[in-house]
Amino acid sequence: MPHIVIKTISGPSKQQLQEAAEQISKIVNKTTGKPEKYISVSVEEYSLAEWEGVYNEYVKDKDNVLVRPGYTNPKTFT
Repeated sequence: MPHIVIKTISGPSKQQLQEAAEQISKIVNKTTGKPEKYISVSVEEYSLAEWEGVYNEYVKDKDNVLVRPGYTNPKTFT
């Protein structure tokens, strides 16, 4: 059932990432009605140098990105 992947630049603590994952699971449960026991969330951390590749592969010009970031240049975040 729903599997959510959080791709992020390294920095947040394990505890912060755990809390984010748990909150996302609760929101998906609340908004879709899928039981939490069927929802999984994983985290993939990247360095700042790797982020441009992540952005280009998974975000830029992708129709399935429903919430777009407020930047278009992943090198400067502007």
